[in-house]
Amino acid sequence: MERVVLISDVQTPLGEELARRYLAEGASVAVTRSNQDARESPLVSESDGLLLTDWNRRSAISTRNVLLSALNRFGRIDEALLLHCPAVEASLLGEASYEAIERNVDTWLKGTLFLAKAVLETFARAGGGRLALVHHARQGGSPLSRQTDLSLPPLEATLRGAFRALAQSLMDTGGAKGVEVLAFESLSTPERDFADFVLEAMTQRGSAGKWLRYQPRGGLLGPLRGRKP
Repeated sequence: MERVVLISDVQTPLGEELARRYLAEGASVAVTRSNQDARESPLVSESDGLLLTDWNRRSAISTRNVLLSALNRFGRIDEALLLHCPAVEASLLGEASYEAIERNVDTWLKGTLFLAKAVLETFARAGGGRLALVHHARQGGSPLSRQTDLSLPPLEATLRGAFRALAQSLMDTGGAKGVEVLAFESLSTPERDFADFVLEAMTQRGSAGKWLRYQPRGGLLGPLRGRKP
C-alpha cells in the first residue's frame, strides 16, 4: 500500500525537495503552503497523488483544516514531516520591532505547536503514525559555523532553540501507542542532500526517539542520541 505523507511548507526549497522525492517514489503527498513566505513552489498544480493546501501558521482553525483536507482526500496519513527553517531578518534584539517579534513568534512557534498537536491527535485516533520534526538552516543564511545558537541573532536563536526543545520533549515523552517521533537536523547544507537523507531514514525502522543529523563533510551520520540540542 502506498504511503500517505503530509509535508509542511512546500514553498521552502527543502519542502519542495521532499515533496518531489516522495512523489517520485509513488507516495500520496499532502503539502502545505504557508502564507508568510512569498516564494511560490513550482509544485502548485495538483495531480492524483498531490494535494496542496494553504496554511496560516498562526491559526488553529487553518491547521485543523490542513489535516481534514488530507484525510478527506486520501483517507489517512501515515507520516508527517514538520519543517522548521525560519527566515528571520538578522538584527540585535534591541533593534527588532515589537511587531516583528510578535509575528515571528506567532508564526514559527504557535504554528509548529498547532500542527504537531493536530498530527499527534490524528495518529492517536488512527492507532499509529510517524511524526518527523525537521530542523534545517539554509546555505548562505545566518552564520552557523560553530553549530551553536551563540552565532545566531537573538530572535532566530529563540525560534530554533524552541523547535529543538519541542522535538526533544516529544521524543522523551512519547505519545499514543504506535506513534513514533523522529527528529532531523542539518545546519547550512544543500536541501537536495538533506532531503535524500531524510527520505532514506524515514523508510527505516528503529530511529524513533533519536536525533538524526546530517553533516556533509562526514557523510551520512547514523542516529545520534548524545547531546540534546
